[in-house]
Amino acid sequence: MYGKAAICLSFVILFLISCSIYVGTVDLRSYFFPLLQSPQVPRSLCASGPPLRVYMYDLPRKFHVGMMDRRSFEGPAPVTADNLPPWPSNSGIKKQHSVEYWLMASLLYGGNGNEDREAVRVSDPESAEAFFVPFFSSLSFNTHGHNMTDPETEVDRRLQVELLEFLQKSKYYQRSGGRDHVIPMTHPNAFRFLRQELNASILIVVDFGRYPKTMSSLSKDVVAPYVHVVDSFTDDDALDPYESRTTLLFFRGNTVRKDQGKIRIKLAKILSGIDDVHYEKSVATPKNIIMVCCLPWP
Repeated sequence: MYGKAAICLSFVILFLISCSIYVGTVDLRSYFFPLLQSPQVPRSLCASGPPLRVYMYDLPRKFHVGMMDRRSFEGPAPVTADNLPPWPSNSGIKKQHSVEYWLMASLLYGGNGNEDREAVRVSDPESAEAFFVPFFSSLSFNTHGHNMTDPETEVDRRLQVELLEFLQKSKYYQRSGGRDHVIPMTHPNAFRFLRQELNASILIVVDFGRYPKTMSSLSKDVVAPYVHVVDSFTDDDALDPYESRTTLLFFRGNTVRKDQGKIRIKLAKILSGIDDVHYEKSVATPKNIIMVCCLPWP
């Protein structure tokens, strides 16, 4: 009786092992030859997949670099990494909304093949995973009728109308309803006339202060920080960049902004009374975007 049971049990075990080997669920080397296993290479926590394939529309210069200056408007077409005009050094506070320019420049720059890239430009829209619309909507607002009542504002509105008509004729925009299209709108008033028509697209914004929740949210859009309007401090000691600083660099700013400036007022209270801290209420104008002074650390 016990002999029959042992034979049956052995048969069952052999059958299960055979099935496991067949379907590939058991690695016999891991059971019987653990020292022969190939060591597993740990994956980096920051490792990402292949770069995002992005198709960038080839728009006329009047939609982007043509607004930077007359020379850029009359430059050769199409815009390439070789003829892309540099961002104007005298642009003042317009620079803080220049994310649209740097996104375009990043896609134009092909790289040397040695660095990892998060996104690469593709020439075939059929192979694209996303579509970038290089319309400098923030620069358009700042350039054409910044006062919002100026007759020049009509130029900004007309550019928005023409761009929307262009996108609505694109079969790729029609195919997704614009959901895979990336459109920069970092200025709170960028694309203010027709922005509701593009609420399905991925918007590049700096905050959601002037956007209804039905149009812009973290579930689909990207929040990009303001670009620094003053050159970065680069004289740090590379080995000890913080302790080696002997000066405190700071700037004037508007203390009352959105929500009555709650955060900035709180910051002012924290800094008040501290030696070597200069806190001055001011307005962000080209004249005031300067370094107030350099003070030694306490």
